[in-house]
Amino acid sequence: MPEPSVAPGRTDGEPRTGTGGRGTPRKAALLAAVFAVSYGLVLSIYSDTFFWFAIPGLLGLVTVVLLAVHLVLRRPFGGGGVPFATDGSDRQGPVKHHYTVLTRRYLLIVVPGVAMTVLPLLLGIGYLNPFIGVGLMLLSLGTRFWLPQIGWSWRSARVLKVYDFEFRSPVQKSNLQSLGRRSLTLGAEGSPRMAAREPLFSDQWPQEIARGVWFAGDEPFGGVILVPDTGELMFTQPANWSVQERARQQAGAERQEKAARAGLARKV
Repeated sequence: MPEPSVAPGRTDGEPRTGTGGRGTPRKAALLAAVFAVSYGLVLSIYSDTFFWFAIPGLLGLVTVVLLAVHLVLRRPFGGGGVPFATDGSDRQGPVKHHYTVLTRRYLLIVVPGVAMTVLPLLLGIGYLNPFIGVGLMLLSLGTRFWLPQIGWSWRSARVLKVYDFEFRSPVQKSNLQSLGRRSLTLGAEGSPRMAAREPLFSDQWPQEIARGVWFAGDEPFGGVILVPDTGELMFTQPANWSVQERARQQAGAERQEKAARAGLARKV
């Protein structure tokens, strides 16, 4: 296995490209303030004169819920490192950690969502009834946004059951889009440009990714990237799937069967 150009197995973490989670407390405080104001406006529905203020209040609550779900679910790992080796020797640790992080984040949505839905019904206080709608919306949107993240983690886990990691360097970053989508090229000239999907749906590049990554897979079919130090996984397949069709056909029965077991035989 080729030697990496970064210190293998480091888990102390380094700053990422972008702001990371440094602005999260400020954003959370702002959302809480907007929620309080919006909820107060919604309560005007009980007024015979100012009931129409409930409309902007309702819009404010919807906006807060959407932004809160995004803030909780779609962000990179926090600082402090990851609890597994990032030197390509551990294929299960990254997957388990992604599942753990996503489950914890989902619970941050489910617990308050259930509480806001159930408590007003149990207490029977009319002024708390708007919380029921907020709780149901939080649960539905949170689940809707969370399930695709679990799906990409599952696809990554399936690949890592079949392939071992190999180090690829350098990494050329092409573009960065929403929902964890990005494009990159692994290794020397001639390698296909890969479309990658990060399960955390972060909108940032790990800072040291250009120095090299661990790749498990078969490039004409796709694979999984593990970023040294910071530990992010990315599910990848050729950005131009049809261009690699001939390479896949010439890969041989053994490579094709291996790709099929890893869920890489078709474009995802």
